[in-house]
Amino acid sequence: MTASAIADAWFHEMESTFGGLEVMTLDGSNRHVSGALAAKEIGHVGIYGISGTPQQLVRTDRAVRQSPTELLKVCTMRRGRCIIEQSGRELTIAPGEFGLYDTAIPYRLTFRGSWQCEVMTAPSTALGAPRAAIDEARARPWSASAGAGTLLAQFISACASMASPVTAASSHLATAGDSLLASVVLQDFEPGSEQIAEVLRHKIESYINQNLHNPDLCLEQIAAVHHVSVRTVQRLFSGTGAGLTSRVRKARLQAIRRELSDPRRNRLTISEVGARWCIHDAQWLAKAFKSEFGMSPSEFRKSAAAGDSAAPG
Repeated sequence: MTASAIADAWFHEMESTFGGLEVMTLDGSNRHVSGALAAKEIGHVGIYGISGTPQQLVRTDRAVRQSPTELLKVCTMRRGRCIIEQSGRELTIAPGEFGLYDTAIPYRLTFRGSWQCEVMTAPSTALGAPRAAIDEARARPWSASAGAGTLLAQFISACASMASPVTAASSHLATAGDSLLASVVLQDFEPGSEQIAEVLRHKIESYINQNLHNPDLCLEQIAAVHHVSVRTVQRLFSGTGAGLTSRVRKARLQAIRRELSDPRRNRLTISEVGARWCIHDAQWLAKAFKSEFGMSPSEFRKSAAAGDSAAPG
């Protein structure tokens, strides 16, 4: 392959893997760069081993608008240095360190020499951490050999080096990754009273997302698990535009939608998919699904199987 063809292949691989991420040379073009990428999906957590020639990786304002995601990324440097530019800040990450950045905000990564890193991605909503804590954590480099950073870096490295994809244990490993990343984010964070409430709200949201399959999930059970009153839980969510019961229902419908678009679940009937997420009334499911997503479960499954871009994403 010519240098231009190699650069084009690398450009498209990074763009498709990371939702519109642009590859550029240090002079601002996108030619004569190359790299290698190994990717693993572990539940909702992504683990990537990446290396390359000198280049920049840029997520622009346009990419944020066109491919919106709310992922927190951890970049652990193995060789070379990375300059992370985001929110008006510039961090230099050396080997043995890692930095955090947010896909909901434009960013630029600059690698001036040959480099190798490992990257973990996780939904920021899964961490149970307030936005203020995440913003503080993004403002500094972290040591991969001190405090909670040691365990997080070891987790990322171990997952990256696994020989085969994880299946049955993936959800548990993803939850472990969330917890380790949250430990880093919250390690030095000192919240005020409003932020303490936000921390609890995020913890409850994370708990809900991890327990949607539990038929006992309800307001009283959630309050008991978090050692607060039912009234406290109600008050936490009263100003968010949706009550807790509505949030649980919507999250379960979203989980059902994901499974209906998954070819691996085609052997299951729609009723069986609903039952996996504690919805046993087929008529209620059909009505609620159409109200939420604009088409019935069967219509959505057919549309997803056909690769119809008009299906709600």
